[in-house]
Amino acid sequence: MSAALRALATGYGSVAVLLTVGFVLLRAALALMGRWGLPLSARQTLRAGRATLALALLLPPVCMAVRGLVPTGPLFTFERSVVRLTTRLPEPAWTSRPAATAPRPTATSSPFPVGMALALVLGTAAAVHCARQLRQHVRLIRRLESQPRLRQVGRVAVVLRDTEGTAFSTWFPRRAPHPTAWVAVPASLLEDAEGLRLTVLHELQHHRQRDTVLAYVRLVLGALFFWNPVVRAFERWLATCQELACDEALVSGGKAHPQPYARCLLEAALRATHAPPLPAGVTGMAHPTKRRIEMLFQPRPSRPHRTAGLVAAVALTLVPLALWAQSATRGRAVTLAEAQALAQASQREGDLPVVVDAQVVEKLNQLVTTPKGRAFMKKALDNLGTHREALTRTLRARKLPEGLLAVTMIESAVTNLPEASTEPSLAPGMRGAGVWMFLPSTARQYGLRVDAEVDERLDVARETEAAAALFSDLHGRYKDWRLALAAYNQGEKKVDRVLSETGVRDTSELVRAGHLNDYTSTVQAGLLLLRNPHLLD
Repeated sequence: MSAALRALATGYGSVAVLLTVGFVLLRAALALMGRWGLPLSARQTLRAGRATLALALLLPPVCMAVRGLVPTGPLFTFERSVVRLTTRLPEPAWTSRPAATAPRPTATSSPFPVGMALALVLGTAAAVHCARQLRQHVRLIRRLESQPRLRQVGRVAVVLRDTEGTAFSTWFPRRAPHPTAWVAVPASLLEDAEGLRLTVLHELQHHRQRDTVLAYVRLVLGALFFWNPVVRAFERWLATCQELACDEALVSGGKAHPQPYARCLLEAALRATHAPPLPAGVTGMAHPTKRRIEMLFQPRPSRPHRTAGLVAAVALTLVPLALWAQSATRGRAVTLAEAQALAQASQREGDLPVVVDAQVVEKLNQLVTTPKGRAFMKKALDNLGTHREALTRTLRARKLPEGLLAVTMIESAVTNLPEASTEPSLAPGMRGAGVWMFLPSTARQYGLRVDAEVDERLDVARETEAAAALFSDLHGRYKDWRLALAAYNQGEKKVDRVLSETGVRDTSELVRAGHLNDYTSTVQAGLLLLRNPHLLD
């Protein structure tokens, strides 16, 4: 799966989880507010619901945008958490090519990834459902244009429905002078002037609250997350809150008295009994009637109580949701447990082992979280494709682990550099030449010609043969790959002296105590990135 598809899938899953968690937290907070004697008004409840919805929808793309602008910024992904919980990670993106074999008579296709298939099915179903709903909405607008208009003021038009049912309102962006806000009322209301007035006021309040615009958000949510029952419940709950908020606004604002308004709701409920469901993308009165009528006659809480209740609801809902999202919005820094899981999951039999300790994790995070480290390692991975055949062929011939390729990544970013080059290197100590950065003395010791006329260190194949011979000797001498790596950078004399003086063969302890430099830790961190290049995505 490409990086773009992975980011899209991660954002999609993150929004689904945040919507689910946010709705559960919101309902729990509202229940606690009721128990504590700080109930929210209908309009405050609607605001809290919209704030939760906005946070769940905007947090993932904002974090992804920050990730793109700031390399060390937060990364909204659950990949780190998955690493902590399981060690069954994908295989490394780069693997060495096997030796050439005779072509088979028939070619077999690779199996289609299950994750890609699932994402394709969900995306296709959501796109088809959303397109169908939007097409129905466009047809509805065209049908409304053909209905008789009771009145039009500016861009708002009130029309009679061609079928009996409940009143509804909808919005559709269009150029002037065409109406953009519509109110559709049943023809039976023409016989009830007061009912018609209250119904039109109710539907116009939906436009004032921007409920008709939010209807598109609910439509898209229902299409994208058709498989998530909690998101669908969140969508229906928001629609109910919109109706309650409209009722409260009309009664508390003095535009409607409770008794006639309650009678209007009852009549609307009777009309909705045998009426077809409302079209997608509209707001209407087909919602619970008993609760709405009871709310009309309940005393409203005082302003201090409403303010305290709103603040408490926001604190109980948005703060835990933001904190939970922050835990998911992890930085690029890799923890010790995560690095150990990565090492275990990507370790192949017979290859160079990775012993993860605090020093390796520190070096890994320097390579992953700093712009210079990321640029260097990305360059090394790109250059590895140029020389990998020559490098791996020699290592396999010597029966050496292919993980030693990490040495070339750290030494030269797998770049064939002359000794006078000023290109950066992550290896401490004196600079050499070639992809393995051999010093002149070491190169001559292993049969390479280095003089004023010829420098065979710049011959990748010849230098790789010398490096393979050197590593064979070092591993045969120390019987430990980490000590062999330390001797490759600091020399056998230094390693022999440290082992003799301390009597310790644990490279981690020797590095931690300062007896050896951190070259071994850097190579081990580079090997982790070689096997897990997605850490640089």
